[in-house]
Amino acid sequence: MDTSTRANGLDWAVASAAIVIGVVVSFSGASYGLTAQTGVGAGFFPLVAGILMTLAGALWIGQLTLALRRARVEAALTAELNLQFPQEVAGSAVLSLMEDQGDDEPDAEMPDRAGWVRIATILGSLVAAAVLLPLLGYTIVVTLQLAITLFFVSRRKLWISAAVALGAALGSRVVFEVWLGVVLPTSSLGFLAGLGL
Repeated sequence: MDTSTRANGLDWAVASAAIVIGVVVSFSGASYGLTAQTGVGAGFFPLVAGILMTLAGALWIGQLTLALRRARVEAALTAELNLQFPQEVAGSAVLSLMEDQGDDEPDAEMPDRAGWVRIATILGSLVAAAVLLPLLGYTIVVTLQLAITLFFVSRRKLWISAAVALGAALGSRVVFEVWLGVVLPTSSLGFLAGLGL
């Protein structure tokens, strides 16, 4: 199996997974409630994120379907040209120019080792964030996750990663808790909960 076939199969799998995950997240978000007495409910943002993920997966599948149809039409046209013209004419420069239209798009390649390490770092930080959120609370978990992603994936300096992560976590906390009235998870550890974290 060549690389383009594997990449194409991977595209179909990821697009399908995006739809399935989007639907699951949408239903889960809706079950939490969309409104609360203080404003937006805990399920509103997961519902919106799930709907957007489902739409993105559906659009991706539509794009893959169109590309598959186009490839079939091009293959049929090439076969028809080979039947109508002798082999020496079919290989001529004019026909090769006609067949070459639209092939400017580079073939998709699988990530190299460094790419897989970046993917694993991001996925690992997401899993760790989900596990540690009830224990450490929103502010600490989001700060750590962003700092790890910026430092290890984006290769930023440690102090820049920490400053941006802390600023983003505190800024998002203000947006959610103050402006939108959404209560974010706090730490289950007594000393951190006492600090409001």
